[in-house]
Amino acid sequence: MMKDFILKIAKFMEGRYGIDQLNKALFVLWFILETIWIFTRFWLIGLLVLIVLFLITYRSLSKNIQMRMYENRKFLDLTKRFTAFTDLFSKKWKDRKTHRYIKCPYCKAQLRVKKLRGTHTVHCPKCGEDFKKRIII
Repeated sequence: MMKDFILKIAKFMEGRYGIDQLNKALFVLWFILETIWIFTRFWLIGLLVLIVLFLITYRSLSKNIQMRMYENRKFLDLTKRFTAFTDLFSKKWKDRKTHRYIKCPYCKAQLRVKKLRGTHTVHCPKCGEDFKKRIII
């Protein structure tokens, strides 16, 4: 019985766009707005909840795959800097006990060096320059 239902859903979704990063971000926005609306019951937030829910459904069920891919690419281009910042912050937090992150003074690239006390010569793989860096623990 459940297997038949899943097959029917899969058959319905054939040729449709489905879920991408923009839809996931819209879902997070919907969840936040829905939570705010539960507590405030402000009509404008309720309207935004419905609009976002409509957009999620429309994009997921759309058969215009090229346009949805274009929209997703634009969204990814807009959020690229934020994503890079959060990824770097996550790496810094994970490596905080063993490594230090420094910027190359020539090309401003982020370099990961071992957290060893003293003055070290660091080679930047991006621009090929060598520079001295003093690490204080």
